[in-house]
Amino acid sequence: MKPLYGELVFILLIGVLQPVTEILWGSQIATYYNGIAAFIVIAYLVYRLVHSKENLLSSWGFRVDNFRRCLLPYAVLTVISAVLLYGYGHAMGHTLPITFWYLLAVYPLWGIAQQFVLQNLVARNLEQLLPVLPIRSFVVATIFACAHIPSLELFILTFVAGFIFTYLYHRYPNLFCLGIAHGIVGALAFHLVLGQNQWEILMRYFS
Repeated sequence: MKPLYGELVFILLIGVLQPVTEILWGSQIATYYNGIAAFIVIAYLVYRLVHSKENLLSSWGFRVDNFRRCLLPYAVLTVISAVLLYGYGHAMGHTLPITFWYLLAVYPLWGIAQQFVLQNLVARNLEQLLPVLPIRSFVVATIFACAHIPSLELFILTFVAGFIFTYLYHRYPNLFCLGIAHGIVGALAFHLVLGQNQWEILMRYFS
């Protein structure tokens, strides 16, 4: 697929406005912004699917033909990450409450969504500009991390995750495997590193 630089600018603008919104108006307004931005992006993607003659879903990584080949490297990454995060959380006195399992059941869906945007709308559109994979992974990771400002901890975590995920996805392009790995690692990081009960935070928006 040819790079779409207009698409790249479009998604970067949405990403830049997210931390700006949170800094200026707080996390609750930023959550509403995220919802609106997600609706706009989904509408754009549906438009592309309807008007494209290519098999976009497969090229976007929604594949099952390579699932078994891709499963092992993502599983290894997830297990190593889980051990490191649990060790850090144990040292910091953080635990996994029962609501962690609720979050774990749904967070991979958000992981797939985030990685879809990162790998298809950002990394893919940078391939010709940045053909060297480690450099491209570094730039994509920086963009991903900047979207999580102003939290320094989230910035560091998402930079490391963004680099590894981008590098790995280039070699094992399966969005289901990547999204599940992202969801598990992300759910663990919220509780064990940040000490946040993300499920309770999420439920506040529905109460």
